[in-house]
Amino acid sequence: MRRATAKFVFVLLYLVPAFASAQDIQDTQTQVLWIGLANGSEAEVTMASELRNLMRTHDVDPWILTRKVLIDEKQIPHSHPVLTIHTRHVGRELGLLSMFVHEQLHWLEDEPWVVDFQAAMADFEKIYPTVPSSADGGARDKQSTYRHLLVCDMELQALTTLVDQAVARKTLAKITHYEWVYDKVLNDPRVREIALRHGFNVARGVPGR
Repeated sequence: MRRATAKFVFVLLYLVPAFASAQDIQDTQTQVLWIGLANGSEAEVTMASELRNLMRTHDVDPWILTRKVLIDEKQIPHSHPVLTIHTRHVGRELGLLSMFVHEQLHWLEDEPWVVDFQAAMADFEKIYPTVPSSADGGARDKQSTYRHLLVCDMELQALTTLVDQAVARKTLAKITHYEWVYDKVLNDPRVREIALRHGFNVARGVPGR
């Protein structure tokens, strides 16, 4: 989910020096994240530890587009202006992996990919001129639903390289939001065709990075 909330820029810039250091969160492959904790709760501390472990056990670096991460147990995950995750996936590695990669891939909406991203959205509108509301499995509005068709397909592409394909598909099929979007990603090959047509082949990492 992409959300612009200026408040978190201030919070993260304030909390990064207090709660994290490069030494704390650098793994053996030199993957580095700067992690801020919004409330400093036990759940947020645990999530930070699990995110560090995730970086060590899965090579997610090819899909990292922002290295500033805020953990906020009171927020819905979103990508902008600071990538923010909640704590509901504590103890659920695959859920955390999926969420983290998903929010990273939202940054492909920005330059230099924005023109291709919007062209893909336009193609989704052609094949799905009518989409469901958020209550029926869509995103918060029509454009967000088209946006998530691309992001969620890229999420599947990335996960398939990190875990077994069957596990990746099962993980996305169990997600309890954007159900219509994930159903199309998993079952309508036209979604992948549009993603690849516009250059969003992320199986090996972010295009052009």
